[in-house]
Amino acid sequence: MADIQDDNTLAGEGDLTCPPKAPNPCSDNLLEEKEKEHLGDKGDTMLMISGEDWDLSSATAMSAVKLLITTVQALADFTGDIPPTPPISGPFTPAVAAVDSQRPPLQSDARFPISPVSPVSPIANSGHPVIAVTMPSPEAHRDEPVSPSESMAVQQAAISRRFYLKSVPPFSLSEYLLRIHHYCPHSPGVYLAAAAYIHRLCVTDMLVPATSKTIHRLCLAAIRVASKAFEDHKWSQDRIAKVGGVSRKELKSLEINLCFLLDFDLFLRVEDLKKRVYLLQQAARQGMSIRKRLSEGFRMRLPVKDQG
Repeated sequence: MADIQDDNTLAGEGDLTCPPKAPNPCSDNLLEEKEKEHLGDKGDTMLMISGEDWDLSSATAMSAVKLLITTVQALADFTGDIPPTPPISGPFTPAVAAVDSQRPPLQSDARFPISPVSPVSPIANSGHPVIAVTMPSPEAHRDEPVSPSESMAVQQAAISRRFYLKSVPPFSLSEYLLRIHHYCPHSPGVYLAAAAYIHRLCVTDMLVPATSKTIHRLCLAAIRVASKAFEDHKWSQDRIAKVGGVSRKELKSLEINLCFLLDFDLFLRVEDLKKRVYLLQQAARQGMSIRKRLSEGFRMRLPVKDQG
């Protein structure tokens, strides 16, 4: 009985009713070595899928990130430069602006405490500060009105404007997503779910064009929404926003816009997840195949109507 009491004293610091501390996988120095030994070299290579019924357990976080990078970038290269839908303009706009001007100002972000960093992250206890990154200005204003009387297609087009940037970011999608994975790593399921969301928006429903001005914000929102939908531990809003180069309010707006375009249907069955990831990879391969047949100077653009 004395031995048992001594063990409990060490675990609960003198209080027998206090449960032991939550396990932290990062404290196990051999965990990373065992994972590398088990996965071999496939953990750092892109996930290659040969069919819809592929082995989900074969995916690692890095391989899923690289699949997301390769497929989305291929879609953007094939899609070309598609401008955003012009903002909604009509008789209702001044009225909406007048109502918004009478509303009390929102509380500052400084009033909200920063939530703790996820305890399961290898970067959480390293003490390395997050290096800030600057994203170009968004195309649409954050409070740009959307009329509820408009058709669903018009509302969706207005929401899709929120993912556009005024200019192409000075860094590639690969650098951007690897930066997110370095400072805020997620599980393979989060990246795969984000890929499934993007396939639905960009390929199936064609609500948001995958262009060089949309893919960064689209991937950021998809990863954030997927982490909240599937993860028990998630990174703080402040950290994700800083790593992603956006403000906290802007990140929140991107999440809400993504959920609206997905009709808040965030749940993914295993079969649906595997199918959508496979179809996204197939769409990217087809786009790259067609792109290779075109000349290097070919650029896809929408025709401009002659004003004369």
